[in-house]
Amino acid sequence: MSPSDKDYLQVLSAMESWGSYEITAQPRDLSKLDGIRLLLKDLGNPQENYKIIHIAGTNGKGLSATIISHLLRVQGFSSGCYTSPHLTDIRERITLNGQFVAKSTFTQSASLVLKIARGYKGNPYLSYFDVLTAIALHAFMTEKMEWVVLETGLGGLADSTNVTAKELCILTRVGLDHQEVLGSSLQKIAAEKIGITRSDIPVVVAEQVTELKSWMREKFRKSKVPCYFVDEIFDGYFPDKQLSTEFYSKPRMACIQTSLCAMQVLFKGNSSEKQKWLACAKKVKMRGRLDLQQNVFWRKHGKYFKTMLFDGGHNFDALTALIEFLTTNKLVPCTLILGMAADKLDSTLQTPLKELCEKAENLIFTPVPSPRSATPEALKNFINESGNFEHSPKIKHSSSAEEALESALLTDEKPVVVAGSFYLVGELMQILGNGNAA
Repeated sequence: MSPSDKDYLQVLSAMESWGSYEITAQPRDLSKLDGIRLLLKDLGNPQENYKIIHIAGTNGKGLSATIISHLLRVQGFSSGCYTSPHLTDIRERITLNGQFVAKSTFTQSASLVLKIARGYKGNPYLSYFDVLTAIALHAFMTEKMEWVVLETGLGGLADSTNVTAKELCILTRVGLDHQEVLGSSLQKIAAEKIGITRSDIPVVVAEQVTELKSWMREKFRKSKVPCYFVDEIFDGYFPDKQLSTEFYSKPRMACIQTSLCAMQVLFKGNSSEKQKWLACAKKVKMRGRLDLQQNVFWRKHGKYFKTMLFDGGHNFDALTALIEFLTTNKLVPCTLILGMAADKLDSTLQTPLKELCEKAENLIFTPVPSPRSATPEALKNFINESGNFEHSPKIKHSSSAEEALESALLTDEKPVVVAGSFYLVGELMQILGNGNAA
């Protein structure tokens, strides 16, 4: 092992020891941003060295952020992008011009951030996400990015990312998720999400449920935030750029349209530029989000899975989109490997989970690699609370994700769907060799 690799592994270990919401799922005091502000100040305020686009929402944040980062490069800028969670490598969260941050850059920024953070001795408080956000912002400065796209981690108003100036805000679709922290109603959750906005800074808003749209419009009016609703402006901005659900899932279409509108609000592109943006946006995908792969080879067993779909979505809208995707792409009946965090088992998910399981001929319940995992028995019982299955899928309980995958090998001619948790998707991708198709 080279000295540089050793240093990289040491900072990873130090990061893991910090602890995180993602691991514990304990509600954070959302009023505390003093720690991240002080940390950035002591780093020399790296966030002041580039222009920032800030994204909040429930679904579609990561893909929208990734698309916009690519579009900024098409426009001739160097661009950084900060998203979460990662699947197999923490550096997935911090990309520079479309590439994972280099291990050397990550190590350099992380070492400095951790040195300063340790010096506070717990006062002010710093979360794992605070520390990682500071590392990302410092790395973007080090590598001289001109534009940076920041995805919120949780909520918006008191998220670690909400301490910077910004050129544009984006709000993707708001749905029910993290209710234990953000609130039990869509309006309460939306109130946290729109907390990223600033007076006189435009916000681009993806299509929302009817009950939220007029409420948002009034909120933006009172706070003097110029707002652009995608469902009202897209056809005018891109009259000859219609996208068909025959080729794109609705969530992906929403992300493409939102990203294109964001670019138009910022740069007022001509027809040629718009054509380049659209061509680029159509090509951008994210691993683990309605991620359809063919001929996935599992070296350990020397066998192929003919078709696999990886999707870590775990809220009502994401599960509904997954169900529609399975039908549209003729992936039914399938073998479904399903695992979820116990704190995600909200009553609002019983119906879409039942409908998802109805698409399976073989149903494998498995734990996810997290202390928060629901047991296979608890997950099955939760789904059964809304009634028995209309058909009788073959049901198995596995003790691990790898055992679940081995069970799926027995039905490898059927599409294999991995769903319910990004932790589960990430672990199975690692087992398969990062999920690379042959």
